[in-house]
Amino acid sequence: MPINDPLIHPALLDPRQWGDVNLYQSTISIEREPLDAPEHHAPDRTFEIKHLRLELKFDDEAEAVGGTATITLAPLSDDFTHFELDAAELNLSTVRLITNGEQATISSGEDDGIAFEVFAEKIAIELSRAFTRGEELTIEIAYSCRPRKGLYFIKPDDQHPMKPRQIWSQGQTEDAHWWFPCVDTPQQKMTTELMATVRDNFFALSNGRLVGVTENTESHTKTFHWRQDEPCPAYLVSIVIGEYEQIEDHCHELPVDYYVYKEQHEAGQRLFANTPQMIEFFSRVFGYAYPYPKYAQVLVSDFLFGAMENTSATTMTDRCLLDERARLDLNYDDIVAHELAHHWWGDLVTCRHWSQIWLNESFATYSEYLWREHTVGRDEARIALFQDFLTYLREDTTSHRRPIVHHGYDYSEELMDRHAYEKGACVLDMLRFTLGDDAFFRALAHYLNKHRFGVAETSDFKTAIEEATGRNLWWFFEQWLDKPGYPELEVSDEWNREQKLLRVSVRQVQQAENKDTPVFRFLVEIEIVEQTPPDQPPQRTSYRVEVSKAEQDFYFPCATRPRLVVFDKGHHVFKLMRFPKSAQELSWQLDHDEDVLGRLRAARELSAFKSDETVKALRAVLTGADHAAVRMTAAISLGEIGSDHAREALVSAFADEEKRSPQVRRGIAWAMGNFKDEESVSFLKQVIETDESYFVCVAAARALANLGTDQAREVLRAALNRSSWQEVMRAAVFHGWAQAKDKTAVDLAIAHSRYGEHPAVRVAAIGCLSATGKELRKEKADEKITDHLIELLNDKAVRARVAAIRALGNIGNKRALKPLREAQNRECLDQIKAALRDAIKSLESTS
Repeated sequence: MPINDPLIHPALLDPRQWGDVNLYQSTISIEREPLDAPEHHAPDRTFEIKHLRLELKFDDEAEAVGGTATITLAPLSDDFTHFELDAAELNLSTVRLITNGEQATISSGEDDGIAFEVFAEKIAIELSRAFTRGEELTIEIAYSCRPRKGLYFIKPDDQHPMKPRQIWSQGQTEDAHWWFPCVDTPQQKMTTELMATVRDNFFALSNGRLVGVTENTESHTKTFHWRQDEPCPAYLVSIVIGEYEQIEDHCHELPVDYYVYKEQHEAGQRLFANTPQMIEFFSRVFGYAYPYPKYAQVLVSDFLFGAMENTSATTMTDRCLLDERARLDLNYDDIVAHELAHHWWGDLVTCRHWSQIWLNESFATYSEYLWREHTVGRDEARIALFQDFLTYLREDTTSHRRPIVHHGYDYSEELMDRHAYEKGACVLDMLRFTLGDDAFFRALAHYLNKHRFGVAETSDFKTAIEEATGRNLWWFFEQWLDKPGYPELEVSDEWNREQKLLRVSVRQVQQAENKDTPVFRFLVEIEIVEQTPPDQPPQRTSYRVEVSKAEQDFYFPCATRPRLVVFDKGHHVFKLMRFPKSAQELSWQLDHDEDVLGRLRAARELSAFKSDETVKALRAVLTGADHAAVRMTAAISLGEIGSDHAREALVSAFADEEKRSPQVRRGIAWAMGNFKDEESVSFLKQVIETDESYFVCVAAARALANLGTDQAREVLRAALNRSSWQEVMRAAVFHGWAQAKDKTAVDLAIAHSRYGEHPAVRVAAIGCLSATGKELRKEKADEKITDHLIELLNDKAVRARVAAIRALGNIGNKRALKPLREAQNRECLDQIKAALRDAIKSLESTS
């Protein structure tokens, strides 16, 4: 069984992660599935592409694109007579071979000795003669297509009449070849050129520098000519087309542009405002200047993800635009920093294969931490990184566990998970602690300079560390990158009065749960605070030791019984830990630990003690001046203590907190969900109706759903009429009902999951149907829900289809098997195909 570490609490997650989380599940349970998938590795190459030139006309009405792709390539060995390009559902009209300025048309037959064949996702080209290594040849392909992925056409309809008209690409991981022929693997990088012809009222943004714009008056179109001389892989080739207002900025001489909606000018400018400072900071801290001729960021509607780091032209969802109330809880500097950082980690140096994706995503995620550390301080950064660990831990315990560097998958997009992002960022922080700041950043700079504009894999990064610092960290890479899991520790201490020695014992117990998880070797800082006279400051002594065995004892000189022993000061090792302490030691730690996460841990550990003295200590912190996260944690613990004195402390503190921290008010609202009475309902109803923070209202809604009374349901039904930023309030109602498995919500969930509703509300309502449908399935009463979800398999919205597929797999009604298998034959998006695979597998195993 895993260690149930009180510090690991779902309510401490970033509120953007609250959606499908059971905020009232206080213990860790393992529900993960074993991974069983074929291994993939970087493919062999017989040629490299030097340059890609696209001359394309985009038709938003027909949702089509057509033109020519001109590809210059060079063989990697002699006797080069044939090759393949990736291409899916492209209608080829002509293929020409150009060598030394001469052209030859390639036919789909073999009459002239040069032929091409079209397969499901390949074009095979047979050459009329053998080419040698060092020669260059150019292939010109004229084609048209109506892409089902890779390129997306956004337009208004009857249910969404205000939706903008846009066309945008999204190539990661292997979707670029659905709108242009290429080698769609990250190891192939090339220079690019795009000439995009669009309506004359549209703007077209692509990679690199703008060469020129041509007015085509007769056809009422414009042609935008973009060129990038720095090589990039196909998945980073970008086009965004629509009506935009340009905001010009700069970082020294570098053009920095933001493309926003006219009606959202102020919010767009606010979103991107810190970009120049980020460029300057990352250029300095990474030891390599920003490597492209411009940096642009553009907003799009209905984006499948948060953002995408297309080289020199980041695409970002317009869901990141905040109103004034949303700004009380959020800013999106983390996403802006993440995508910008990719221009070093992923764009300048690209992972050779998707199994190495952590070299892109973990580094970009850790760059969010670096920016926070630089701008708002270490405490805020440490708390954000801890939330990253919590996010990863959810996936590890409820979905799957894998090594960070992992070759087994069905669809490469499945590697874009919390292991690649959040766990990898935590591993990089441990690497920084192990090396020290100077060596860590020196190694980063050496890696970037050595592999600039190329590709790399994990062994290259390890070698760069050795070359820059002399440190051979084979053991670090083996346990943190090549193997799964994390340490689960049982720690204890004992003071020997006669010998004046303190023994700290450490046991690693994770082996009992998973035989593939290693005994970890890691550096850890242990702080001992000794007793001193009241008029003197505490005597603090720190020791850095290496843990490397399943069981280990460490001995330290200690003249008096210690007032406090801190294991892993600074919280550098991401772990689960049980370290029993007295209420007195924890109360002292809550007031005096120099590390914010140490105080956070003390506040959570105190929830095990129910005395009035404990409530008094937590109340003092809750109403005091400590970091908001520590005060929020005190509120969570008071809620778990659940006494009358604890409730009084929470209600009183909320009134005083009105103009202070929404984060603390979120904690109080959550805590009130533990008191199952009418007074709590009235309190939470007042919160929803009056609090200025959307996310405090979200916490109140989740608390009401947990209470589950008729009165609480009435408040939540009324809350469905309350509009909010990205409809987080209405979505929270369904998230809460899903966790409560509230069967009375079925009709409302069906109504709010139909096309035309806000996407976030739809997904939340479908999640509610999933949870309640599973309960109703036990009574064979899920037919209405199952019928509705089967209808949603043909919905226009990708997110709704994915949610419906997962819901059908969860409910377990085998009648869904046939429509799910039919969907397998028509769907092409990897995220949908993966969801279908899992749902069908689940239903096939249902008895």
